[in-house]
Amino acid sequence: MNTVTTRIRIFSGFILIMALILLAKLFFLQILKGDAYGERADRQYVTPIENMFNRGSIFFETRKGELVAAATVKVGFKVAINSKEIIDPEAVYGAINAITPLDKEDFMAKTLKKNDPYEEILLRLNKETADQIAALKLRGVSVFKEKWRFYPGEMLASHSVGFVAYNGDKLEGRYGLERSYNNVLERESDKLYINFFAEMFANLSNLIFEQNKAGDVVTSIEPSTQGFLEEALKAIIGKWHSEYAGGIIINPTNGEIYALAHLPQFNLNEFSKVKNTSVFINPLVENVFEYGSIIKPLTLAAALNEDLITAETKYEDKGSVIVGKEEIHNFDKKARGMASMQDVLNQSLNTG
Repeated sequence: MNTVTTRIRIFSGFILIMALILLAKLFFLQILKGDAYGERADRQYVTPIENMFNRGSIFFETRKGELVAAATVKVGFKVAINSKEIIDPEAVYGAINAITPLDKEDFMAKTLKKNDPYEEILLRLNKETADQIAALKLRGVSVFKEKWRFYPGEMLASHSVGFVAYNGDKLEGRYGLERSYNNVLERESDKLYINFFAEMFANLSNLIFEQNKAGDVVTSIEPSTQGFLEEALKAIIGKWHSEYAGGIIINPTNGEIYALAHLPQFNLNEFSKVKNTSVFINPLVENVFEYGSIIKPLTLAAALNEDLITAETKYEDKGSVIVGKEEIHNFDKKARGMASMQDVLNQSLNTG
């Protein structure tokens, strides 16, 4: 028998032994211990994938070029129950409530859903609280990691940043930059649930095909300038008792927005507490206004730029002028006689 044949037989024998070991292991897991592992699987199973979302961040930028988070993802813990595993709901409620407040009516209602293996009862817990609940080792109670959208600045630039919320069954950006750049920021899955193994490969297709990659958005908003503008607007409301106030600080050389604010504001982390949802709308960029007198300096600036007029150019103001089929009057319907272009601005003359 030559050396090659011996090596092939040894290698074949090794493969056969490994196959027998694997078969024995499968028999042990599926037949002898199948019920026990099935029960453990039920207890550690599903968590909705939308609560494990991965979303890009939104940043402000300081004068020194440093990035400051305006919207990011925060990691904490949540508690869920498998109602069919809970034998004594009162005891389970009492044990958890002793660690952190738990709505009893809501908890008891969820324990009645015997066909649902996953019902969330507590959200956004810190590690210390989550560890205390996990240490109880309550049957049918599981602790999972959780991610949610977090806004460090709370009310700062709330209208510009916007927030993430449900639109029907889909979690997405609803206002501001969160909505405008939702396709850049989001990474989503069409699967409703994810378990331990699925979580490892949930985004495998995205990695292969380079689709729906989460990205970051860096704005030109300067946080200290934004804060200054908001304080100035608060002072204006306080002085004049106005219902609203808004303002924009812009770099006239390149159009970069350093600050954009509208009052009243709202806390991005507590937007669900806002009763009047109209406060979410940013009228500075979403509402439509007639141009009104703002068109006067724009029109005169264009004429000055073309050397068609000067500040001393005069015309006869008769109190009204016919444009097309419409007669346009001055605001007081009075005539000024001979008036200069400067008078048009000073007195806001529509006839000019």
